[in-house]
Amino acid sequence: MVINNSLSQKILILSTMVILLLGCSKATPSPDQLDKSPFTGIPCAAPCWHGLVIGQSNENEVMLTLPTLTFINQDTIRTHRMSMPGLDFSTYAPGVEIIATCISTNKPCLTLDVVDDILTEIEVVLNYEIRLKESIEYLGDPDYVGYRNLGGEQILCEVDIVWSSKQLILSSEVFEGYDDGEDNCGVVRDTGKTSSSLIVSKVWYRSTSAIETMLSIGKNEFFEFSGTIPEK
Repeated sequence: MVINNSLSQKILILSTMVILLLGCSKATPSPDQLDKSPFTGIPCAAPCWHGLVIGQSNENEVMLTLPTLTFINQDTIRTHRMSMPGLDFSTYAPGVEIIATCISTNKPCLTLDVVDDILTEIEVVLNYEIRLKESIEYLGDPDYVGYRNLGGEQILCEVDIVWSSKQLILSSEVFEGYDDGEDNCGVVRDTGKTSSSLIVSKVWYRSTSAIETMLSIGKNEFFEFSGTIPEK
């Protein structure tokens, strides 16, 4: 009886460990849980995103589009009404920020800003891996490459690649600390280029004024695109 009880306990422990391991493993998202539209032009090409265009679409059109997006969890859509910068950044007006979570990650991955009933910004945090080289193969050469300093006392920065006419910005992850900052943002600062293997983490659709403001802010540094650093 003692042997049987010991064996049962071992089986129970092993079963629990298997369940925990399976629960912690990440399931591969299905194709409909990935927003590949920025790099395929389906259903429309930048500056259009799922039928929405910065500076043209209104709040009603945004709300009608949300139910068609299969990569977000529809139950997580939240709206926050507040005063926000307008399309040209010159004044503030009543606006709404709409946030939703990805099905595959359970993390916020979509933000849309509508100000004075005009869509001003779309931000998509990608839940899959795509490199800059692959992005350029579809989008063509960008206009600018640069980096933005996001930290105050601590080193935080990200690399940004800009297609002005497409109102599109691709961003890296946020690099933290001296070593990561120098290996990524520092390379852009010193060479005016970034690696072709840079992983794109975020896609922005922004107004022309917002892009011009980003390019001109003193703590940011941007260069006209002159190619990428080849993969090692």
